[in-house]
Amino acid sequence: MREVNTIVIHCTATRPNWMAEKTSDQRWAEIKRWHVSDRGWSDIGYHWGIDRDGTLHRGRPSNRIGAHTRGENRNSIGIALFGGHGARQNDLFIEHFTHAQDRKLLQLIEAILKEFTSIDRIAGHNEFAAKACPGFSVPKYYNIKDLK
Repeated sequence: MREVNTIVIHCTATRPNWMAEKTSDQRWAEIKRWHVSDRGWSDIGYHWGIDRDGTLHRGRPSNRIGAHTRGENRNSIGIALFGGHGARQNDLFIEHFTHAQDRKLLQLIEAILKEFTSIDRIAGHNEFAAKACPGFSVPKYYNIKDLK
């Protein structure tokens, strides 16, 4: 098992109604296509994805290094929330994401913390790059001390 010390939260930067006529699995497949076909990666960069209705998608296996945060992939788990188009770095979570996503993300974080007891940080992509992603201040919403 690889050493993991950080969970990094991302957004897909998609609109709330993005591919609304498609299933959640089809939307996740499209994100994977962006990573594999468009970028030439071996797999989707995220370990997990959470659609707007709370549907959880498995990406790269947790024992494989992700491709989601330059310089931080080796020791992190990447989670992408569907949505976040037009978000700014310090917006409120609820401005771009749903209650179902919040509930599922909290459940997923708690499960990951049980699997990887060495995790000591939950961060947003915007803490490592000049990006708004995920569109809110992750430490304000998901404090590692409160969850352990």
